[in-house]
Amino acid sequence: MNKKINIVPVENYGHPGTFSYKWFYYKSAIEAVLRPHRLIFKQPRYGRDSNFFYHESTRNRWNRLCRVPEKTEVPFTVYGYSGAVGMMRVLKDLGVNFRHLLHLKSEIKITEVMKPGTSYTIDYIFEDVLKIKADKAAIIGTTRVTKDGDLYMESRDHFVIKEVPADDLERLREDTSGQFRGITRVPPGELKNSKSEELYIAENFARDYGNASGDRNIVHTTPLTAKIFGFRKPFIQGLCTGNMIMSRLIMAGINPGYFSIVFCRPVYLKSRTILSYNADQYRLEDEEGR
Repeated sequence: MNKKINIVPVENYGHPGTFSYKWFYYKSAIEAVLRPHRLIFKQPRYGRDSNFFYHESTRNRWNRLCRVPEKTEVPFTVYGYSGAVGMMRVLKDLGVNFRHLLHLKSEIKITEVMKPGTSYTIDYIFEDVLKIKADKAAIIGTTRVTKDGDLYMESRDHFVIKEVPADDLERLREDTSGQFRGITRVPPGELKNSKSEELYIAENFARDYGNASGDRNIVHTTPLTAKIFGFRKPFIQGLCTGNMIMSRLIMAGINPGYFSIVFCRPVYLKSRTILSYNADQYRLEDEEGR
């Protein structure tokens, strides 16, 4: 017997620079911060953006942000603003307050690099919400980018929801896989046969990444908002870090078919970081080795 799946159409509002996108994003973000923090999961969510067009201007914004030469191809997550729309709607349905959400990990499989001037189909799947600790739950989402049935990229993102009410937590299935246990504890020791370079995180990075990706969360650009969310100062978006590292690896001659990043701690604006890498692994640390 085939189970019917309800696929909700995702409207991407053109690109992050349009008034329609900005209106949707900021209105949704304000509502998400003000709403009561509940967690009600009843069924998986499936979404599809059938009208995603990759603009040349979007590619240029990404290249300027990461200082990538014109003819170098980097598999940036340019579909991110469409994903932000889908994610906000899912979080609204779940009743999650933004202040309690952390992006923990991304795993990206790369088959082909997306080309500007081309349309793609973006599919989103949020299959389950799992209990992982006494007051925490996790949601895992999968994004698939295709064109004419051919897969270009697939991303699996792990999010943690903090301070979940006890009654809500009891309704969730417990995670038995152990995939979240110790996920942010990076083992000590240097990478073998590695190269290193310094990356300065300029004050404009979070703002410019928001202009390119659509992730305009002001926790990354405004000191007061960062403190309200529990951080000592603004920091760049997780996938800003991921895309920046990926661009550096590709310019160093490493072309990954698979790229994974765990967000152990914030990467603050106006800070110096050290990227160490070899053919298989990388690590980004601050000046104190964290």
